[in-house]
Amino acid sequence: MDRREVIKKIGFSFGAATIAPSLLTVLNGCDFKGKDWHPKFLSYQEYEMTEKITDIFIPKTDIPGAKELNLSRFIDAHYQLMLSSAEQKNIKLLMKKFSDMLLEKTSKKKLDEVSTSEYENQFSRLLKADKLQRQKWQKTYNQYIKEFKNGKASEPLSNDINSFIFLDGIRQLSIWGFRNSEYIGEKVLAYDPVPGQQKGCVDLIETTGGKSWAI
Repeated sequence: MDRREVIKKIGFSFGAATIAPSLLTVLNGCDFKGKDWHPKFLSYQEYEMTEKITDIFIPKTDIPGAKELNLSRFIDAHYQLMLSSAEQKNIKLLMKKFSDMLLEKTSKKKLDEVSTSEYENQFSRLLKADKLQRQKWQKTYNQYIKEFKNGKASEPLSNDINSFIFLDGIRQLSIWGFRNSEYIGEKVLAYDPVPGQQKGCVDLIETTGGKSWAI
């Protein structure tokens, strides 16, 4: 499977995620890539699940995938450095709801017993659900968060809603991390460290071979 097919399969929408530029130093830092690295926010079980998810989203093909680019480490750093205390508690809850849903749907007792294909089945069921259904899940979640902040939330959200929100968030973080990693920026996307004159209306095929600009 080549990169184009991977992107088509997962349904990536490049540019969907907006992350603080300061995380670039984390994503491409030397300490971030070391063998002695350990998660700062996620538990080891949560980290292993995150690594599994990102590797399914962006597997290694002719170029490095999520595991080779350390995207799960980037996500751990994002959760630790960029989220408020309340947001951190919420992401932990979303991860718990997703893992509960995954075990229930697969009739497994432990996450390490869940196969890649079983993960993919749930990704397809949630992330490729009908557009109206996905919009409904997002709207319901947004309304719940609004009511929760005002102390008015009553009915708990379903595992499907929580799982969709969780997966969509990791998908967007993975996209951003993938696009902004040093390797992809310099080796895959169109890259010019010392750009010349600016030309507004040009044919992308003629100028970069159809590649997006890294910067």
